[in-house]
Amino acid sequence: MGVTMHRRLFAVMAVFFLLNSTVWGGDAKTVFTQKDFAQLILSNFSWSAGLPAEPTDRDYLQILAGKRTFRFEAENIYNEKTDRVTVREFNIFGPFTGKGWILGVSDTTSAAFSVLLPLEGEYTMKAVVKGDGFVWNLNNTDYRIDSNSGNFREMEVKNIPLKAGIFVINVTIPPEGAIDSFALTAADLAPIQPLIGWRFKEELTAGRMAEIYLAMASLNSQLPESKDNSPTSLSVADVAQIPPAAAKTVAPYLGKFTSREWVRADYRGATLQIPAVVADTGFYTITANIMGERIRGSINQNSFEVKAKPYLDKVSMGLYRLESGDNMITIDLPPMGGIDTLEFRKKSTSPDELLKLAGIKGPAERPITADEAGAFLKSVQAVCSTRK
Repeated sequence: MGVTMHRRLFAVMAVFFLLNSTVWGGDAKTVFTQKDFAQLILSNFSWSAGLPAEPTDRDYLQILAGKRTFRFEAENIYNEKTDRVTVREFNIFGPFTGKGWILGVSDTTSAAFSVLLPLEGEYTMKAVVKGDGFVWNLNNTDYRIDSNSGNFREMEVKNIPLKAGIFVINVTIPPEGAIDSFALTAADLAPIQPLIGWRFKEELTAGRMAEIYLAMASLNSQLPESKDNSPTSLSVADVAQIPPAAAKTVAPYLGKFTSREWVRADYRGATLQIPAVVADTGFYTITANIMGERIRGSINQNSFEVKAKPYLDKVSMGLYRLESGDNMITIDLPPMGGIDTLEFRKKSTSPDELLKLAGIKGPAERPITADEAGAFLKSVQAVCSTRK
């Protein structure tokens, strides 16, 4: 009788745990994560062509980050079975990158480079080659490259429209020609991400979906300015390392400046590295008191180009996401250009403001289901599908 009771009790407990594990498993499957949303974005907007056959988290993040500079080492991507080339590892033709470079034969030959391009765009190609008479075929269009040198030299070809995905570059190599590497570069796209970055394993909430949508639709500039963060000004002369082609000055006849000194480039132009520290991660409108014609540079590696005046005057550099703590701003001053200060104005990133602008019901911590995420992306497709 005791044995029978034990068996019955064991059976009841087994059924209990089975039922509960089924419920728990069902609950786990209903959790819609940030990674699920990232995958849905790429699928919904046909941005997944740039993924490999078995994508990793890094592959998704690369597309969402919008960086469009890709470098390829020739010795890593040529076809070993069909290409009549050899890999060399000595610097007879000057310095090289990677573990080596490829060398053609005594007559004209060819190589087939198979590459994966994560993002489409109009690219500039820079190839490091030695020899004259290279013909690079991309998208059924031929581009000739001559190094005009007996050593490796970087040569440039501009305006090559390319689709995302895997494609083959067929290269005609002149006799004794050599290839070290090549790069494809296009202007970066605005990154798509939550305010604090992607957390793929975390559940997607209304607040995070609002942050992602605002980045995807480039609507962060419409956020109101923060009420509890007054503008801050940074004196470039006080924090930047001044290169030999620039100097501090107090010249009063080239516009109004507010720092004790401002920085001016000489006839060569100058590149300034300007460290900027902010208290909170967020979106900041950056204004520079600057002079020159075309001012180029980058903010946390996001490139910009603005038009300035021939005297110091305030110019908006745009809206940028800055991290709490250290950020790096690079300014390329043209010949005789100058800069006084950088001013930072923070946008409000309160959950209520984000949800309101995104048109998403709160509260911010509310979990988002797969069905709601899919319906939302369909509703905003026309607004977000212009990312190219």
